[in-house]
Amino acid sequence: MTQARASHLRLVQSEPTPAPLKAPRLRFKPVVRMSDGAAFGLHVETDLTFEDTFRPRHFSDAALPNAAEWLGDMIERACRLADDTNAPGRPLSITAPAAALADPDLAMACEAGVRRTRLLPQEIRIDFPDVSVSSLEEFALDRLDSIRKRGFRVGLDARRSWRTPLNARARLTFEAIRLSPELFEQLEIPASRLDIAASDGVALIAENARWRDADKLAQMGIHFAMSPRADS
Repeated sequence: MTQARASHLRLVQSEPTPAPLKAPRLRFKPVVRMSDGAAFGLHVETDLTFEDTFRPRHFSDAALPNAAEWLGDMIERACRLADDTNAPGRPLSITAPAAALADPDLAMACEAGVRRTRLLPQEIRIDFPDVSVSSLEEFALDRLDSIRKRGFRVGLDARRSWRTPLNARARLTFEAIRLSPELFEQLEIPASRLDIAASDGVALIAENARWRDADKLAQMGIHFAMSPRADS
């Protein structure tokens, strides 16, 4: 009898070629002082965040940007758009990915991004999510200091949570804090946090605010808003 031999060849299903990462589209949203509508900078809004484009291959594929490189690229894109359109208002505020603060090359990536443009680091404010700052605690402030030493401004994105303690060092670190007044009340965050921040000159910037709420927000120490809505 002829003994059947198993073939040493086996079919390997070929993996489809990964779709190229879509470049985010940017637009500017004005930040204004609620008392008189004076400009207080521009916020850079994207249709895609780093988390939207993240793939597991980011950990192993050198061709894919990590969170810090993605932020550096965003800084470059925002600066070029502002320069090309002669967009008035500074600083340009850009939201950092939550994972960016854990990258030791973060400050270098941000500096590289702005150096590829004609703008200066002083014209950029990078807002870091509360979850990334609070989880790293003092280490986060050390890393934020390295960013500030390169000329960048630093803000806190507290729209979804606010667990970052506002000790003296943190109040000297953050130039602005973005928050949602409605969520602030729902989370029952002590109003003392607002008072402490405002009294030390930290700009509190409300999102989803209405012009008619200017007096109420001012009583809370919130004097700025992003694209406040008019009554319909």
